[in-house]
Amino acid sequence: MQKNMIGMLLVSCLFTFSCEKNTLTADQTITTNQDKNMLTVGTAAVSAAASVNTYSNTSAYISSGFSFLNPTQIDKNRQAIGGNAYTEVYGFNVPEENRIRGIRWNEDDETTSIWRPQGIAGFSRNGVRYLLVSWYAKDAAESKGSRISLIDISPSSGTYLTYRHILLVQPALPTGTLDYTQYGSYAPLNVHAGGIAYFNGKIYLSSTSLGLRVFDLDKIIEVSSGTGTENKCGKDAGGNLYAFNYRYILPQIGYYKINDASPFSTVQVNYENNQLWTGQYYAGSADASIVPKIFGFPIDSSGELQNSGIQTVIPKNSLFAFDHAHGIQGVFRKGNRTWLSCTGSPSESYGSTARLARYTDGDTNTVRYRWPYGAESLYLETQYGYLWSLTEFEPNAGANNGSQVNRCIFAVDFSKYE
Repeated sequence: MQKNMIGMLLVSCLFTFSCEKNTLTADQTITTNQDKNMLTVGTAAVSAAASVNTYSNTSAYISSGFSFLNPTQIDKNRQAIGGNAYTEVYGFNVPEENRIRGIRWNEDDETTSIWRPQGIAGFSRNGVRYLLVSWYAKDAAESKGSRISLIDISPSSGTYLTYRHILLVQPALPTGTLDYTQYGSYAPLNVHAGGIAYFNGKIYLSSTSLGLRVFDLDKIIEVSSGTGTENKCGKDAGGNLYAFNYRYILPQIGYYKINDASPFSTVQVNYENNQLWTGQYYAGSADASIVPKIFGFPIDSSGELQNSGIQTVIPKNSLFAFDHAHGIQGVFRKGNRTWLSCTGSPSESYGSTARLARYTDGDTNTVRYRWPYGAESLYLETQYGYLWSLTEFEPNAGANNGSQVNRCIFAVDFSKYE
């Protein structure tokens, strides 16, 4: 994953780590302190340092003057590719007997250089199965922030494998010189969108320095699109809504500032559905004294994060310096085991430097499996036993894939990895 380098304060010493190119707004500005109370390496424990601040409700900006839609009402305008085409992308090395199914984006989305997919989650509504994929904008589109894709993955559905991109927005309006016209009410959400989780109708997006941002999937808003809307965002004086020619926006309704657990590279709901687990990304070349961790935050039935019973796990992985699990792009937790999507290994395995690593609490190492090049987040579709992931790179991305397409979504048989 390509992430810009930012500074982080680590017990009075300044180390460099790889993270997002995030512009902090008023509700994002925090201090990113590393956990100073080191736990026994490799053992799950209740964290004495990580803490969750009270939920900050930011929904006032959409309290009036807006009409809301739910996922079943969204017109999906793009067609994905099914079949076995997903196995043909660069660095796809999953053994054939472990493959379940996969998806290729349409040509524009699998080759675009100004958006990159990162997080993956899923849910069912009215008998239809959906995937959610988060993206961040880069280069010429950087000011557009981040978006999600809503994908129908039910073979019996009349809109099977169709999808729609939805722009994520927030209430904090940017200042200074902009390369677009910004009106009031809402603005792009400029975060890396490295991970996404779904729980009881809400979406939780990992925000590198802040914690978790919250969205309500029943609060999708239709806005004006078409010629003349490409460089406008927000609600103008006449009440017209714009979002860079996107037809739909999904507004942030709140956030959780989480202390002493950043950087937040990914998030997922565990198998038991009672915790949100986040992971810390540090590149494989990171200083060996940096110890990546994963954190489990209890969540109640209403979707509220709890500030007690927070767990910390420090997984081992002998592929990296000092056996630390660097390169964590995705996490999934079941019982006392954690599955990690790790990239940046110093050694290749069947054309990829990524691995799916299974870590059992207290072990001295992980069990590792082949995993496609450029792999990102993880999502377990529990009803079917499918472990989903996705790859990120466009052709000529400055990565090992060169001019070849790397980008796909895929599912494996989770039972083969337990």
